Amino acid sequence: MRWSCGNTKRIDLGDSFFLIRLGIEPKGIIGCGCVTSPPYLFKHWDEEKAKEGKETLRTDLLFKSLSDVPIFSIDYLEKNYPSYNWTPQSGGLSIPEEIASELFSLLQQSQFAFKSSKKEEIRNYSEGKIREITIKTYDRNPIARQVCIEHHGYNCAVCGFNFGQVYGDFGKNYIEVHHLRQIADIGEEYEIKPIEDLRPVCANCHRMLHKERPPLAIEELKTKLVINRITDDK
Repeated sequence: MRWSCGNTKRIDLGDSFFLIRLGIEPKGIIGCGCVTSPPYLFKHWDEEKAKEGKETLRTDLLFKSLSDVPIFSIDYLEKNYPSYNWTPQSGGLSIPEEIASELFSLLQQSQFAFKSSKKEEIRNYSEGKIREITIKTYDRNPIARQVCIEHHGYNCAVCGFNFGQVYGDFGKNYIEVHHLRQIADIGEEYEIKPIEDLRPVCANCHRMLHKERPPLAIEELKTKLVINRITDDK
């Protein structure tokens, strides 16, 4: 989940964290896990401040243990680690390494034990965060698409795949259309000749054509396909 980290910026991907409940009883550490993102600005958690356009630092957390009952009660923490302030007025504070290590060691021996993750594995967990992006799109002429299909048919120009033959009525009369000249590279409106400039292709071949930039030529991808088939046959 996304969590406010106060003003703390010294947080990195893969760091371990504890979540402590202080507002209501029973108080104490109720969760722990690993950080899946460095701090970043996001709309404020307070709705009124968010409406004003204010932001606050957040970080993404992957919980490995989360409990209604404290894993370590506030009484236990204050008794065994009196040198640390367990009731701070702000969040996002660092726990001394020696205390954190001992708590994690004790936790691994309890019912809340969890398997630790490598930094590379943690990267895979951080998905789905909302980001605002601006993109440029280019209009496609549906009439030009249809003229291309009427002339070239519904078979993929690279591999010959036909959706209707494989999926029956569900796939009948479906095919993607590939621009031999990439519109994004032209960057402006231009006159298209459907029969010369467009080709019907299946989704797989379409992705392969655009795997490189500029896109591969139809014949170039067909050559790669033939080579692989010969290799597989051997």
